This record gives sequence, C-alpha cells and structure tokens, in this order.
Amino acid sequence: MQQLYDLFLKTGLRPFAFMSDTMQLEEKLTRSDLSTLLILLFRGDLTMSELAQEMGAPLSSMTSIAKRLERKGYIARATSVEDQRVKLVTLTQPGKQLAKESEQIMLAMLGRLQEAFTPEEMEQFTTLLLKAAKVFQDGGSVKPRETKVRSIKINIEE
Repeated sequence: MQQLYDLFLKTGLRPFAFMSDTMQLEEKLTRSDLSTLLILLFRGDLTMSELAQEMGAPLSSMTSIAKRLERKGYIARATSVEDQRVKLVTLTQPGKQLAKESEQIMLAMLGRLQEAFTPEEMEQFTTLLLKAAKVFQDGGSVKPRETKVRSIKINIEE
C-alpha cells in the first residue's frame, strides 16, 4: 500500500484524476495543490527544493503552487535560520485538515482496489504499475521487443 502512495505522489500519477469523490476538494484546490499538501503531510516540513523534487516539478512551478497555497492559508513558508536563501514549507492547521481529508479519500480508493483484487492480483497490479511508472520516469526508455524476421524466397520469372 505504501508503494502505491509513493507511486501516486512521486510519479505524476495523481490518484485524484480517477476519483469522483474529490470533486468537492477540487473546487478549493488543483490536483497539484492536493498532492503538495499530501506530500507535506507524509514527509513533514520540506525546503522548496525538496518539495519540488518530491513533486517532480521545476522549482519555478513549485514556487507558484506554494504561493497559491500560502495565499489560501494552507501552508506557511519561512526563511531557514541556517541559510537565508532556503525557504522551509510547513502545513498550517487548515492545510493539515485538508491533507488528512485527501488522505482518507485516497485510502478509500486504495481500499476499493484491495476489495476488487485477490492478494496475488494486487501484488501483480502494484508490480506492473511501479514498472510502468519507472518507464515514464526514465523518459520512456523501453527496449522494443525483438521480432524474428523471416526470409521469404520469391521466384521471379523473366
């Protein structure tokens, strides 16, 4: 189950895209915003660079997301005491509540998967999904299957 969490949050496979339960949340926030809040809930306080890395997003995009979440009161950004150039991102209480609500929706979705699959199917599904995510993360470096080329002899009459 933890592997699926990590997969969803680190690879751009956003579970919210598949779930109708999130429509109410999506009226308040984008899917990227929700994913950002969940990452902060799971990983704790992070620097902007760490958060961008976790999201798989450029720092400039992460800065836009962080500014939007800060304006809405879901996160706080503070300058690091050790290094003035580093911004530390923290969930506020409303942000934590919203992230926990999102987490419950995601757990319900994963629970439905577990109910639908046998344990063996769930293991196979997780393995295949992780493999697919790796392919996308690596830029799609998939070796094409080798096909045997058969020579056909053609008689040509003059």
